[in-house]
Amino acid sequence: MAQRVLRFGIQNGLGCRAATWKLWSEASAKKSEVYLACRSLGGSLKASLHESGAWHVAFTQETFEREVRGAIPKENRFIEKWSRPTEISPGITLAFRIVTPWSAATIPLEQVGMNGVVWLPSATEPYATEIDIFIIKSTTLVSGWPGKRSMGTSLIGSIPLENGETVWVVYRTVPMPDLTKAPIGMGHFFQGIVEKDLDCERLRALAFGTELDGSRVIYDFPVQVPRKRPDTVQKPNRG
Repeated sequence: MAQRVLRFGIQNGLGCRAATWKLWSEASAKKSEVYLACRSLGGSLKASLHESGAWHVAFTQETFEREVRGAIPKENRFIEKWSRPTEISPGITLAFRIVTPWSAATIPLEQVGMNGVVWLPSATEPYATEIDIFIIKSTTLVSGWPGKRSMGTSLIGSIPLENGETVWVVYRTVPMPDLTKAPIGMGHFFQGIVEKDLDCERLRALAFGTELDGSRVIYDFPVQVPRKRPDTVQKPNRG
């Protein structure tokens, strides 16, 4: 099935990048469905924004059965379900934000599999890059692109949908979010993963949240695993 696709990511100009993303719609489908995925996850987890207004983030059924069921206390593959948010202005829905801190570009910028990626400059310390995904009705006029004047955004691209709406993707620099009050959860390992697997270079995490306007947000972070101190070595008593 033909797709209308945008691929984008952030690089720091020094040979390193953060996560890359794929946003797409099935061009030959009768419904206007929009999908968002982090490309390094290989399609195992994605956000689905259905024309019906029933939106969700979920594992594929195959990934859920192979890696998640029994390892994480979940009965189904859905991480979250929600309804299309209320419009922030007439005809304008802010669907998703992707927030990438200035320090997140840690992956070597290889060229394999990077064709067609729109590269965005990394924010400078102590800021973050916010990518905003809007869905705009055909009856709403847009001057340039969403937030160009009011928010100081720059354009990544757009995807026309079968129902006449358009998905717009823009970005801007924002202050680093304060996550010190974020709830503390309990971590779990997928099937076949153990604690020592965390001892690797360039470990990353995606954190999901909800903004006050109803949009969902994904934070793209590098992860630093605290190293255990080696056991204290007792000197022999030579008395």
